[in-house]
Formats: sequence, structure tokens, C-alpha cells
Amino acid sequence: MRYYADEVNLHARIYAMRSRLLMLRDYTAIVRDNNAFSETITGADEYARARETVFTEQIQAVIRLAEATQTYAPLFLAFLRQYEANNLKLLLARAFGRQCLEQWYDIGHYATLDRGLLKKEPALEEIRSMLAGTYLDGLLDDTASYERLEMRIDIRAAKNLHASSAPFLPRSRNDFQEIMLRRVAVLAVIWQRRLKENYHWDDEQIQSHLERLPELFDGSPAPQVKIVQEAMNRRLELERKSGGPSPGAVDVEYYLEQYFYRWVCSIFHKDFHSVYCVVAYLWLLFYQIKNLLRIIDGRHLGLSPEAIFERIVCEV
Repeated sequence: MRYYADEVNLHARIYAMRSRLLMLRDYTAIVRDNNAFSETITGADEYARARETVFTEQIQAVIRLAEATQTYAPLFLAFLRQYEANNLKLLLARAFGRQCLEQWYDIGHYATLDRGLLKKEPALEEIRSMLAGTYLDGLLDDTASYERLEMRIDIRAAKNLHASSAPFLPRSRNDFQEIMLRRVAVLAVIWQRRLKENYHWDDEQIQSHLERLPELFDGSPAPQVKIVQEAMNRRLELERKSGGPSPGAVDVEYYLEQYFYRWVCSIFHKDFHSVYCVVAYLWLLFYQIKNLLRIIDGRHLGLSPEAIFERIVCEV
């Protein structure tokens, strides 16, 4: 049965689901419980399967919500497609001869890409043909490095998420725009750092790549980028004064994700009748999935509970 709930009903359901998301005490228990995940996660295959199992369990709620209310259906679908974007990255990484974890994100009957592609190992031209006529069409139309394609996929996923607000009333679209531009700003600052430290791009190359963002969204993220940049600078200044080692790109990314998580928490209860609670819930679930996968990563790598906690994004 599709579209069986009105917006008030859905918001009430979201509030109930928000109360069941994991808190710090829950993560503490999971990290310290050696039996928290039943799968053996020592070998590469078992490791990938453990991640897939957790993702499939966590994402079922969104798959069900996608059929609840017509107004929000495009939003839930766009959220699911953020994960399918990782499947495309996996296929491209293999086509470019990159080493990668072969985990598949299963979004059920909403999937455009089939898991069977992992057995076929399609070449770049074959992948381009598969994307024709889908929401991923055009991503591979010109030759580019894997790094540029990876960012292009991220931008397309963000653009799809932004476009999902089309059925909203004007006020809800404005509220959604606020959240979307803040998220884009976080990504922009993360990309700046990643491109400079990991890929050794110069400032001119980075600026040229990021200056397209205003064209992709209804409004410039520049004011939000300034807010995020200032928040990051304050955190880096605290780190500098503490006398610790200079934070790298991975550290900065964690700071910014924690910053965005706290901001999302702060807007969840802003207005019951607004889109705030729906979008905030999706981002909180996004971080819950990310946290659980990080715990599996930590177990696989033999990290201590303390080391795993260092990368958990949650309320403290």
C-alpha cells in the first residue's frame, strides 16, 4: 500500500523513530561488547558482508517511509540514492584499477544498479552505457580522473537531494534549502582540505572546481561556507593552543561532521509541522549508519575501544 499517511501522521512517526536512534551510552555498549556483531569480520569477505548486513538492517526504515507519503517520497528516494552513489564509485574504482572494499549498498527495489555487476566487472564505457536514461546519466560523458569522477558523483547525489524538495510548499522549500546549503558548505570545506592534502591540488584548481556549486543549487552556499569555515577555524585554534599535533584532513573531516551533526540535532524540534524534523531525522540516521560501520571497521583493524570512539559522531 503506497502513500497511506498524511504529513502530520508522518511527522509523528518520525518523532517516535528519532527517540529510538542510538545514543552515546548505546555506542559505548556496542563498542565494548565483543559479541555485538555476529559475523566474523577478520577476512575481507566477512568484513564486507558484516557492513552490508548492518546497512541493510538500518536502511529498511527509509525504504518503508518512501511509500508512506507522496510529498516526501522524492526526498526519501534521494536519500537512498546517496548510498547507491557509493555503488557507482565501487564500479568505477574497479574500472580504474583501484583497490577498494567490495561492499554493496542494497536499497531494495529502488536500485538502479544491480549487484550482479560486481561479477561482470564492466569497463568504463559499459558503465557509461548503463547510466544512460537514469538519474546518473551524463556523469561519465567526458574523460576525467577517478578523483574528479568521485566528486562529480557526490555533487550529483547532493543535487538529487536538493531537487527532491520540488513537491514542497514554499515555506518548506526554504527550510529545506537552509539545511541543504549548510550540508553543501560542510562538503565544500571538507573537499578543500581533502583535495589539498590527499591529492595535492593547488588553490587555483580547488577554487575552479568548487566555484560551480552556486550553479547547482538555488542560492549560493558561500555565506554558509563562511559559517562552517569559521567554526572549523575555532576548533583548529583550540587544537593549536592545546599543543597537540596539527590536525590532518581526516581530523578536520571528523570535526566538521560532528559540527553538522550537532547543528542537525538543534533543528530537529524547531517546528513539528515543518520539514525540519524529516530531513534532520534522515541525517541523524545517516550518522548512525556511519557510526555502526566505523565500529565494524575498528573491529576489523583491531583498534581499541578508545580509538574507535574517537571517530564516533554522536551527542555527548
